[in-house]
Amino acid sequence: MDRHIFLALTTSSQWMLFLAMALIIFSWIEQKKRILQAGQMLFLLLGVLSLWIILGGLIPVPDVLPREKTPVEAKALTYFSGLVLTGILGFASFLLGWRQSKWTKPVNIVLVAIALVLFFMVYHLQQQS
Repeated sequence: MDRHIFLALTTSSQWMLFLAMALIIFSWIEQKKRILQAGQMLFLLLGVLSLWIILGGLIPVPDVLPREKTPVEAKALTYFSGLVLTGILGFASFLLGWRQSKWTKPVNIVLVAIALVLFFMVYHLQQQS
């Protein structure tokens, strides 16, 4: 796979991930519901983009022999699968907030925690490629 395409996909998703996390954390500080909703929808958009990358085959994974190291492309697919999960959690959090459920805040905390792990995961992937 071309390194430039790999870096473009991972870097753009990393920036979107950072922005979505920042919006949610900023909304907690400022108590602004619209900013929280923008962060949640950005996670949904990121999940849809990641699903498109996975299903579209934009990151081809080479065959691996039993004792070989796992290729970076396979790890990238794990990262994008995690982004699909955050997209689902972001949408669920948006719906819970719309219904004014008591579970909105805990789901947002889990969402930001998973996003933070994914943020550092993609940083490590970019260093390996």
